[in-house]
Amino acid sequence: MIVTIKSYSRFQHFKDRRPPWIKLYRELLDDRQWHDLPPECAKLLVECWLLASEQHVAGIITGDIEDIAFRLHRTADEVWPLLQAVAVQGFIDISSDDDINVTSARYQDDAPETETETEKKQTRRKRRVYPSEFDGVWNLHRRGPKAKAFEEWRQAVGEVITQEELVKALRGYVATLTPDFHGVHLWRYIRDQRWEEAHEVPGVLKRNIITGSTMRVVS
Repeated sequence: MIVTIKSYSRFQHFKDRRPPWIKLYRELLDDRQWHDLPPECAKLLVECWLLASEQHVAGIITGDIEDIAFRLHRTADEVWPLLQAVAVQGFIDISSDDDINVTSARYQDDAPETETETEKKQTRRKRRVYPSEFDGVWNLHRRGPKAKAFEEWRQAVGEVITQEELVKALRGYVATLTPDFHGVHLWRYIRDQRWEEAHEVPGVLKRNIITGSTMRVVS
């Protein structure tokens, strides 16, 4: 999915990506379309501006809806309708990777949708489907971009570790997490082969899942 911020280059002029702050122009107060946005949509738009400042291409946000939702600390089911509402007001464009536009209701007339138009919208809203084996891994540690974790999983499983070994190791890793330490993103855990480490659980003898070595950890 591609989210394009309208007039981004007009307001943001940073030479490097990931600036510590973005510009918010006072003329927004006189923008009727801004005032027409529900509060949750207005908040989402600001968040989109911030996300866009991180991208390699100015004003463009790419990734699955799950990835975008993760960055915003919400669910995909919450983010998707808000994105659509912001797009209807003309602040963003939403396209698929092949540049098929899925928004811009302001350019549509009031005629009822045909069955074909409805089917096209439903098709465009379909989310990426992952193999059940990967979902079994993802559901153990849902941190970081899901698509990126899938790519690392696809390259690792069968080459450097089996599915069963990865699941067992990841369960041991998740057992060490605390409210103050949520662990690394899943894609990084797989890429860096963190299963090679001895997972430290306070006060217990912990076995390295892959090597079989043990260590006593004092709480």
